Amino acid sequence: MKILFFISLLTTIVFSQKILFNETKYIYALDNEFTKNGTLNIDKNKVTLHYNNSEKNMIYTAENIQIITKNNTKTFTHEESVEYNLFFQLVLGIFTNNTTLLLDNFTIETEKNIITLLPNEYLASVIKNIKYEKNNDKLKYLTINFINQDRITIEEIE
Repeated sequence: MKILFFISLLTTIVFSQKILFNETKYIYALDNEFTKNGTLNIDKNKVTLHYNNSEKNMIYTAENIQIITKNNTKTFTHEESVEYNLFFQLVLGIFTNNTTLLLDNFTIETEKNIITLLPNEYLASVIKNIKYEKNNDKLKYLTINFINQDRITIEEIE
């Protein structure tokens, strides 16, 4: 059922979205932040994620998830790579304004312009919450707060 829904979502996206972003990871145990930049391409049949200064690309399709490096390609089913599948569903739900993709794993709360995603029981052992804000279709920020006090913040850049 999820795959059919994903396929129908992808077929409704009639144009390609290229999103440039900054990603900052805070690691509580090290009390340190790491920042990297990347590009997210949402096309009709796939989503591609690439970080600058990296040889790795990730491609998400209705059939599978591929992790491609200079010398190797690994292919996983959505069930084999739950964390990447969840990440791409989160990205698609937020960037395409399709909250239906998020409802399988989160309860959605909205206060003013800030949307908070509260994880289901399965994810609640790892994720505290996810907060994001958009201005029209542009992401101001997306912050994933983890139970261990780590966090990831993604900001769309022009």
